This record gives sequence, C-alpha cells and structure tokens, in this order.
Amino acid sequence: MTATAEEPRAQQEPQEPQGNPRKRRAILDAAGTVFLRDGFTRAGIDAIAAEAKVSKQTVYNHFGDKERLFMAMTDDVQDRTVAHVMELMDRDFPDPSKLAGPEDLRAALLQLAGEWIRVVYTGPLVALRKLVDAESEHHPYLQQRWFTNGPSRTMPRLNRLLSALARAGLLDVPAEVLDVPDLLAYQLTAMAGSAVRRIEPGADFEAEFQRRVAQGVDFFLRAYAPR
Repeated sequence: MTATAEEPRAQQEPQEPQGNPRKRRAILDAAGTVFLRDGFTRAGIDAIAAEAKVSKQTVYNHFGDKERLFMAMTDDVQDRTVAHVMELMDRDFPDPSKLAGPEDLRAALLQLAGEWIRVVYTGPLVALRKLVDAESEHHPYLQQRWFTNGPSRTMPRLNRLLSALARAGLLDVPAEVLDVPDLLAYQLTAMAGSAVRRIEPGADFEAEFQRRVAQGVDFFLRAYAPR
C-alpha cells in the first residue's frame, strides 16, 4: 500500500489545521465511499478530496498518505460499529432477574443476535471486510488490525455476559466450553452471521434473515438450554 505516481503530495496550497473535525469527518466518509467503490489500488486522493469537497492538500494534512487514510477509515468504521454493538449489549442483553422462562430467554437472544448480526454481517461493513481481506494478501498486518479493533473489543464482553447466564442457571454450559475464550459469543453470533452472508441475491432478504438468525439462536439453545 504505497501512494501511486499519480498522487504526489501537493506542496503549494496553504495547510489546513489538522484539528478541524468537520473536514476530518468529511474526508473519512469520502474515503469510505471511494475505497469501497474503487478498491484500494484504484482509489485516488484526488477522488477522495473531490468527494469530501476539500483540497487534496487538506487530505494529506489530516492523514499523511493513502495508506494511513485507509487505516484511519477502517478504524473509524470499526469504532462506530463497536460503539453500536456495545449499546446493543447495554440495552438488549437479557437481565436474568426479568426472565420468566425459556421463551423469554429465547426472545431476548433473538433480539440481541438479530441486531448484532444486522450490524456486523450486512451492509457496508461486509464490503469493507472483504477489501481488508484482499489487501491483506500483501499486507498481513491488516487482518490483525481488523481483529484487534473489532471482534477483540466486543466478543469478550458478550462471552462474559453469556457466561453470567450460565452461572445464573439459565444456560447449561460445560466447564470446558466456558474455558475457551469467546466460544459462546461466536456460537451465538458467528454461525448465524455466516448463514446470513450467504443469502442469495433475489431472495426475500428479510424473511431469510429472520429465519437464519432464529436457526442460529435455536441451535445455540439446543446445545445449552438447561436439561
């Protein structure tokens, strides 16, 4: 990931203050649009600057070069996704004291898993992950950066919350499963999320989405519902 010959840093324009949050936000949003549309190699600073309605020098002043802009953009997208997912857990994770029975638990997990999967496994985040994976063939650190900035911030918390349900007697989870880091969190979200990503074009997406999320939650509960 290096700047191309067509993208020398402009030197003549007056520098913009790096702390201008409005312009920084515009550049990050524009970078997301252009990188997802054109890919990393074909995306140009000229196009990003035009999309953001700022000068090319302003882009360089804020981010230095295209590679650092790409990383800042992916970090920004993940930061906002993580904030959303943390909010979901604060708002929707089932409170054991308010669950009257298995159906209440199932309904609560359906709500949480469905919203989590919609955030993480559909929309622009999926396309961005594919772009990161493609670039990781040449820059392996990108995948580790993606994991560190995303799943490693959300999955441990979800796993702790699910483990608390087991300690409260609402799930029957073997000790060896509880000992595996993040396993419960992945079983609740990743399996159904992968199934959602495989929904065929032209299918009734919403109906398939609900069906596949329900299948994932029911599989999880068949494994861990108290006997």
